[in-house]
Amino acid sequence: MEIKRVCVIGAGISGLVAAKTFIEDGYQVTVFEKKSQIGGVWEDSRNYSELTTHNPRDTYCFTDYPFPQEYPEFPTAEQMRNYLQSYADSFGVTERIFFQTEVTNIYRKIGNKIIWVVEVNAKDEKENRIGKKIYDFDFVLICNGVFNLSKIPKLANRSEFESGGGKILHSSQLNDLSILDNKKVIVVGFGKSATEISVIAATRASSCTLIFRRALWKIPKYLFNIIHYQQIFFTRFAEIWLLYLRPVGIEKLLHYFGKPLVWVFWRIQEMIIRWKFGFKNHKLIPRKSMDSMLNYTANLVTDYFYKYVQTGKIDTRKAEISNFLPGGLELNSGETLAADIVIFGTGFRQDISFLEEKYRHWIVDEEGNFHLYRHMIHPDIPNLGFLGYNSSIFCQLTSEVGSWWLSQYCKGKLFLPSRSQMYKAMHINFRWNKKNLSNSLAYGICVSPFNFHYLENLIEDMGFNIYGTKSKYIQNITNIVKPSAYNCIRRVLRNKIN
Repeated sequence: MEIKRVCVIGAGISGLVAAKTFIEDGYQVTVFEKKSQIGGVWEDSRNYSELTTHNPRDTYCFTDYPFPQEYPEFPTAEQMRNYLQSYADSFGVTERIFFQTEVTNIYRKIGNKIIWVVEVNAKDEKENRIGKKIYDFDFVLICNGVFNLSKIPKLANRSEFESGGGKILHSSQLNDLSILDNKKVIVVGFGKSATEISVIAATRASSCTLIFRRALWKIPKYLFNIIHYQQIFFTRFAEIWLLYLRPVGIEKLLHYFGKPLVWVFWRIQEMIIRWKFGFKNHKLIPRKSMDSMLNYTANLVTDYFYKYVQTGKIDTRKAEISNFLPGGLELNSGETLAADIVIFGTGFRQDISFLEEKYRHWIVDEEGNFHLYRHMIHPDIPNLGFLGYNSSIFCQLTSEVGSWWLSQYCKGKLFLPSRSQMYKAMHINFRWNKKNLSNSLAYGICVSPFNFHYLENLIEDMGFNIYGTKSKYIQNITNIVKPSAYNCIRRVLRNKIN
């Protein structure tokens, strides 16, 4: 069956690039977005004014749409929204988006043809009410994102804390920084959002305490105050020092004959970071090695974070919250802390509850792990794709190349293995990742730390010789990722279509 009508769910980074790709390739595209604006994680209601990207500007753009050169190295949330809106406007995506339209149900229509029925609750602006609408599509792309629904642990006595005037927020709900002023603030977590918010609170609140279960390795912007971190971690050079499921070339030599050298390399990185931040508080030193934690949890250090910890502007507790109290909370150590506001930087959970139950259980197991081939399709579910569940350190690029891959999939032009081989690959990858990648949260939604390997797999599936000559491969090892370099692949694919 020829695919013509394509549904894209979500208008964040993945949804926008998917819509743009499929529009260019001649499909009839409809985008459903439950918010009133585009942006996904960058949508206005989910951000605070001082939020910036952790990716440098030139590594976080789409392949054919660079950031304005007047933007700073790390664009603000507002600049990200402006960039994404400009992108959507320039490529005819905006007019395909139905805003304030939430997908509530997706199921297969019974019949010979593969038709997906998509039910939505849409806001009628004229009558100012929510109404149900039903659409038919040949192909559905789920791009609702892995940073979609906030995750806050369920703790006892929350109502008592809130009834006494206390506030409990997820980091994505902090869009008014003034509520921190002169308050006793507790931030929970050790990831990007938690450390950023703790730094902000340290300058505005009467007190700020950071509570975390485990410390993470934070990557400094400059190594030895000279080498920009992207010159190492945004190149394929960093990946060759990590054991990959299917090592190639120099990786085989390193991990079979050069294991001591690999061990020394990562211990040097740890020493640099410990020296850089002057670790004196043992609580802030991660227990696990850096190379075992460079996955979903890896992130850039927040400016002033360690300085504020060392000077006492940010108090720290390596503990867990047992329960709330009127005016504060209790830790599992028995210690009680006073608090006016508790902000959870505890990440997100993934949800595809709108998908027909039978198919949902094929994709997501009881522990919340996703099982998809190339993180995008399931061997037994036709005409259904996922984008954004291949999250990486440069997610806009993995999503964009992923959208090209999915378009080729719809046209039947991918070099894919058999159904049984796809299942075998999914199983092997899942088991290997779970064993070798420390605490990847929900497995199956992130391709880090093997970002370049993943891109190369997709490109090979589309029929390209990824290495070319040996000299070119070696050159690629030290190059900082440059999204525009991948656009040559897109041009070849479009010429084939035309």
